[in-house]
Amino acid sequence: MAFFPIPKLLLVPLLAATLIGSFIGMSRINPLPSTGAFPATVVTGTDTLPSLQDFVSSLKNGQKNTVVGIYVPGVLALPVNQQPKGNAGFVTRQPDQVTQFGLAWQYGTVGILAHNDLAGAEFPAIKLNQYAMVIYGDGHEDFYLISEVQKYQALSPTSTFSDFINLDGSRERLTAGQLFTRVYAPGNRLVLQTCIDSFGNASWGRMFIIAEPATSQVLSVIQQTSFLLDFASFGMAYR
Repeated sequence: MAFFPIPKLLLVPLLAATLIGSFIGMSRINPLPSTGAFPATVVTGTDTLPSLQDFVSSLKNGQKNTVVGIYVPGVLALPVNQQPKGNAGFVTRQPDQVTQFGLAWQYGTVGILAHNDLAGAEFPAIKLNQYAMVIYGDGHEDFYLISEVQKYQALSPTSTFSDFINLDGSRERLTAGQLFTRVYAPGNRLVLQTCIDSFGNASWGRMFIIAEPATSQVLSVIQQTSFLLDFASFGMAYR
């Protein structure tokens, strides 16, 4: 699949809508109608997750190029909906659902967005070296390995022109465009994004959980074993 870069003049306002505007105030947004058969109930966190096989079966809609689900063993199993055309700031307010970031997809990155008072509340439970599975409408899965967590403070959480401070101890300052370029523009990765709630401000910062492709490694492990791996409990990586 080809991915076409967005002109720089359009990148900043589109990006700002997602990095800033879509999370401000946690306001209610009319949900996008589902494009597939979502499970009647999706549970996360310490509750019992559906098996990967059952979860995939519940989401299949025949659309091989459409992301319909995200699964992290022992942590979450969530349907994915799409942003309305032309609305790069849309993030669903439907409980137990997340939204694919369309602009990131144009750079070859699977971006998953969620509010931190809804499904995004589960994101901090994701650990380094866990697997994450991206499910497509035809039932096939891409496997990723969680490799990095980046956190940033938004200096002006209510401004679409906010700069960000890297919370890795460096105090590095980035514009919204620079942050997008760092997190999403490299492509060929999975990124889960939510806000950081701090000092009573639900939009105080941003968290990005970054994962690298691991499909080939996973298939190699499966081919070398005589049993079917149970990914409902298989959460740590084999390097």
